[in-house]
Amino acid sequence: MIAAFFNMFHYINSQIFLFSALLFFIGYAIAPTAYYKKIGWLTAYPFLIIHLMERYFKKEWHPVGIFAVILFLNSFSLFLNLLSGWGIVLPFLFCIYMGINIGVVMYHTLEGHFYYTSLLNPVAVIELPASWISIAMAIQFSLQKYFSINVVEMVTFQDYLKVFLFLIIPMLLIADLIETSLIVISRKKDKD
Repeated sequence: MIAAFFNMFHYINSQIFLFSALLFFIGYAIAPTAYYKKIGWLTAYPFLIIHLMERYFKKEWHPVGIFAVILFLNSFSLFLNLLSGWGIVLPFLFCIYMGINIGVVMYHTLEGHFYYTSLLNPVAVIELPASWISIAMAIQFSLQKYFSINVVEMVTFQDYLKVFLFLIIPMLLIADLIETSLIVISRKKDKD
């Protein structure tokens, strides 16, 4: 079982994984400018997320509800990342846009303070690699499908779905448990 878990990493090319991280950080670096200049087509989705968080997460949601919403949003987002592999340039655009989305939300939430160091929190340390894996798989699939470039052994889209289910989803479960716990703790501190 453990060997099968670690075997899934063989489906990910480390250089493409690092390239995905670079694309993310390009988007993350663009986010403060998009935030201040209020570039609508770049900030519409993150401002929607900010609005929903401020409106609903401040209410007395049960921790299970918070966990379910966070897990759904993160899983759906990373699944869209994986599906972007069916488009030639979509994985690259999705990765940069993901950096912008997270960056705008972080910049707004932290009011610009500790913008880059905030990515060292325990949730981001787990969620970001999961997102980079999903984008890396999308890029690899796209390269293989449209350009016949195999950067790893021949892998089918179904193999990538298995990696999504048995590697990315467990990573998200752990990150979302931590995030939900932090939200509950911060709510208790706000009451005190």
